Amino acid sequence: MTQSGETLTPESSTGRLMVDAPIRMFHALFAVCFFGAWLTSEWERWRCLHVTLGYSMAGLLLFRVVYGLFGPPQARLHLLFGRIKGLLGMVNPARTGEPRPDGNANRTSLLGTLQNASMAATILAIIVLMTVTGASGYLAWNDAPEWVAELHEACGESLITLGIIHIVLVLGFSFLRKRNLALTMLTGKIAGPGPGIVQHNRAWLAVMMLIAVCAFGTYELQQMPGELSTDRASARMLKEEGKHEKHHSKRKHKHGKDGSKGNSAKPLLSFCA
Repeated sequence: MTQSGETLTPESSTGRLMVDAPIRMFHALFAVCFFGAWLTSEWERWRCLHVTLGYSMAGLLLFRVVYGLFGPPQARLHLLFGRIKGLLGMVNPARTGEPRPDGNANRTSLLGTLQNASMAATILAIIVLMTVTGASGYLAWNDAPEWVAELHEACGESLITLGIIHIVLVLGFSFLRKRNLALTMLTGKIAGPGPGIVQHNRAWLAVMMLIAVCAFGTYELQQMPGELSTDRASARMLKEEGKHEKHHSKRKHKHGKDGSKGNSAKPLLSFCA
């Protein structure tokens, strides 16, 4: 058992299992939904798909929080804070009372600590920012004030920046440590000697996650053609245009509601910018 409470499993000839199936499935589904939401954020025709992907991301995030609170030791969210704290101990070892490694051991240890701390920081930032993005997107989709939609858009752009930073960190540390970190998130394993930390892979839970997301998406997409082709979509757009024109004059607000004006209205923001 490690200092953080993780239980080690016997060494495998094919590598050490370090990431279980549910975490890997969460990562893959979240990345796909995020990319899809970004692609559809500026296309009014795909607004309902955009919203569906946003709801899927919110559900996945909820799963990750619950799994991080009540799941296996290696998936606990408190480990993220421990990794950030580990960087502080590396910078100021006097606070922890541990000796500083020398030579190559120092470089390897420093790279590992920097990797863990930076990845943990970006993951925590994404969780917090996605929570705000999801909440503001839901409110914006349900006729919230204009500033909520602007907050949602700003959070969406910040999430894109965090996603790029995350990818750059993965590529950079893969190069520096001569280890394919992206492959680890696909297979869950790390090559080399030593025991793994995952006792149970829980592939069944990962399959259930995939089925749930696909079922939800399929159901929502079946509703999308009707939403786009009926008067409901036009009525919603006209209502949003009316709200926008109200900021200028009562006369323009009236035209915005009956559809005769309002061409300069901002496109309706939905779940994920």
